[in-house]
Amino acid sequence: MQPTRLMGVTAVAIALATSLHAQAPVSLRPGLYERNFETEAAGATGKNKDTLCMTPEAAKDVVKTIAAAGAEANCKVSNVKTAAGGKLTFTMTCKDEGGVSTYENDVTYGPDWYNILSKGKTSQGAISSKVTAKRVGDCPK
Repeated sequence: MQPTRLMGVTAVAIALATSLHAQAPVSLRPGLYERNFETEAAGATGKNKDTLCMTPEAAKDVVKTIAAAGAEANCKVSNVKTAAGGKLTFTMTCKDEGGVSTYENDVTYGPDWYNILSKGKTSQGAISSKVTAKRVGDCPK
């Protein structure tokens, strides 16, 4: 899987996972989030920026939404754990023609922002990424 496509799937899964809850609901609000990506893979680095609309519907059944996003890229999300203070961790495992890739993800979040640190092992080598996101308003109608 190409790092750019993988980062897109990872970012969607991560952004949606930040709405996941175990014992108590996560306080991330639906809306439009501006995201900044920094990725390092195979000795190369890249930066990208985009937006994501977190709808109230997506936040209601995030496990189902994550599974659907992961399934499109042949990925599974597992070991989801939440902790006090706005912390979330999870593992994402993806299969493609190159083999199996595994990513460990650490997320911190507040009502209007989230940060993600992701470290992975792929058949091409190690990949790491950092995503910072903040809510910039309501989703376009």
